Amino acid sequence: MSTTINGVTFYQDNLVVTHSHHRRCLPVTQELLACLAARHLYLTPRKRNGSRLHVGESLQVPLTFQAEAYSIFLTGHQLFSMGAFSSSNSALPVNSIVGRYTSIAHNVSRMQGSHPLDRFTTSMLTYGYWVDAFNDYLADTENHFQHVPNPVVNGGPLIIGNDVWIGQDVRFAPTGVTVGDGAVIAGGALVTKDVPAYAVVGGVPAHILKYRFPAPVIARLLDLQWWQYGFGDFRDITGDEPITTFIDKLERQIAAGDLQPFTPPSTSLADLLATVPAN
Repeated sequence: MSTTINGVTFYQDNLVVTHSHHRRCLPVTQELLACLAARHLYLTPRKRNGSRLHVGESLQVPLTFQAEAYSIFLTGHQLFSMGAFSSSNSALPVNSIVGRYTSIAHNVSRMQGSHPLDRFTTSMLTYGYWVDAFNDYLADTENHFQHVPNPVVNGGPLIIGNDVWIGQDVRFAPTGVTVGDGAVIAGGALVTKDVPAYAVVGGVPAHILKYRFPAPVIARLLDLQWWQYGFGDFRDITGDEPITTFIDKLERQIAAGDLQPFTPPSTSLADLLATVPAN
C-alpha cells in the first residue's frame, strides 16, 4: 500500500494531511515506554543509552499519528508521522509527515505565522479576535472593531519525502512546505516554497544550488523508488556503491523477483492509548 501526497509517494498506510494540531497528551509510564520499544519506535540511537523520556513526564501524540517500526525520534516530547529508518533530531510540528530513510538534524522548525501585508497594519489586531489585550482595550473604551480573518493560512503541514536530508537550523514557512524525495536542505536555510526531488537547496530564502545527480539518474531513482524496500534485503550492494551500479543491481534483483516491498507494522495513537491506565 502507498499514499501519494503533493506528488510524493509514501509507503505508509493511513496517512492524513491536515492543518489540525489536535493531539492527546499521554502520561509517560513504564507501560508506554515498553510499548514504544516493542513496536521498534526508538528514542535514542543506541539501546544502551536507555530512554530519554522519564516516568511522570508527558508525551504529545497527534490524532493522526502513524509511525512505522524502526523510526527514530531523538528529541522532544511530541511525536509525528514518520516512516521506517528515518531519524529526527528535531521536534517537528505534530501534523508533519516524514517518509522513509530521511535524516533531520537539530533545531529544524516551522515558523509561527505570516501576517497580511496589504492591510493598514501588519499587526494581528485586524484578525486576532482571540487576543485579550485587544479585547480588553475595546471593552475598556466601549468600542468595537470588525476583525477579518487572516488570508494567509498558517500551520500547514510539513510534507517531507523519502531519503531527504535536512540540515541544522533549517526553518520552514508557516504555511507548510513539501520536500521531494532525495532532496537536501543546507543548514540555516529558510525554505519558503516546495523543494523538487533530489534538489540541493540553501540560503535565505532557500534556492536551488544544484541537483544530487544528473537528470537521467534522478529519473531512474524516482522510477525505482528504492525506499519502498528494506535495505537488509539488498544483495551485493555496499554502502559506497556508485549510484548507477546501485540502480543496475537493484533493478536486476527486482526483475528476478528477489526483492519485495518492505511492509513493517505501523503504530497509531490508539495503540499508545492502550497503555494509559483507566481512571
